[in-house]
Amino acid sequence: MGKLSVLLFVHSFSTIVNAGSGSHSLWALATYISGETPFPEFTVVVMLDDVQVTYYDSNMKHFIYKGHNTSDKIHDDEAKNGDFVFGVMYHHMKERYFHLKHHLNLTEGVQVQQRMAGCEMFDNGEPALIMTKNTFNAVFVDHAIYYNMTHFTYDAGKLLQGWDGMRQLQEKILYENVLLTLCIRTLKTILKREKNVMMRKVPPRLRLIKKEVSGGFQVSCLAFGFYPRHINLTLLRDGQPVAEQELTGGEVLPSGDRTYQLRKRLEVSTEELKKRHNYTCTASHLSLDNKLDVSWESGAERVHLSTLSVLLVMLLILILFSIFICVKRRWSNTASQSKLVNVDATVSEEMNLSSDSET
Repeated sequence: MGKLSVLLFVHSFSTIVNAGSGSHSLWALATYISGETPFPEFTVVVMLDDVQVTYYDSNMKHFIYKGHNTSDKIHDDEAKNGDFVFGVMYHHMKERYFHLKHHLNLTEGVQVQQRMAGCEMFDNGEPALIMTKNTFNAVFVDHAIYYNMTHFTYDAGKLLQGWDGMRQLQEKILYENVLLTLCIRTLKTILKREKNVMMRKVPPRLRLIKKEVSGGFQVSCLAFGFYPRHINLTLLRDGQPVAEQELTGGEVLPSGDRTYQLRKRLEVSTEELKKRHNYTCTASHLSLDNKLDVSWESGAERVHLSTLSVLLVMLLILILFSIFICVKRRWSNTASQSKLVNVDATVSEEMNLSSDSET
């Protein structure tokens, strides 16, 4: 059940975290569970962009602020508003489950219902959109509502009976005049509180990694240590972008230090290596005034290795030749010294004999 809950959460959140670089978002991810599990019956996680700021569950019945800036006290009216909104969401999802249970003729077992609701705002403070989406057992999608300031979209889905025209008009008015205003106001409040974290810009570090594998090389374009998460990372071959279907990876992942990383990989065959392509990894990010590039020419490393091998062989020959010269010189010096010793001994003996004769 724990894996299922995490899977549903990731599946829901993955559709919203890739917002444009010029916007901020506030999303409530709610989960209602029916059945015997170790989890609370109802939980809500609120995300500001991609950072958790609030947690609420049906056991506590009040929300806890999880933001990084906890020095600012949460006002009582803000806490009461949060408790009220989450309480209404809890009872609504619980009531909705009973309708789904009757409609699908469910009996026993664990059933999971999720709701994603929130809004986005442009950097200039203007609202961009508000949306609500419901899922049941990670299979069905129903009662999805989307409003982007000009268009109101409603999808009844496959489970429950859809709304008529009058009900849809009522929901449009509610989203346009009440819910959107409330969500954007809350988004601005929390964004102001968390501006030191949410508004920072950390430039990426870029690496082009080459690894020899069976049949060729694997070229990896890696950007890491950047914030915010939105980044354009492209692998070029001879100045032209490599098609995405040739690449693996490409998912932005958290690094564990409030920054992100992204890796794209390309398999380069032995035949391709012979063509001496030039590979370039390029990245553009909010923190950069210009694009960041690193390059590598395939095949060049093999040439460098061959040249290095020749130099090593020549160096080895030079060392051996030097050792030979040193040994030869030492042997010559030893032989010369032996001859001098013999000559000295002979002269000394002759002088001794001459001395004896005179005596």
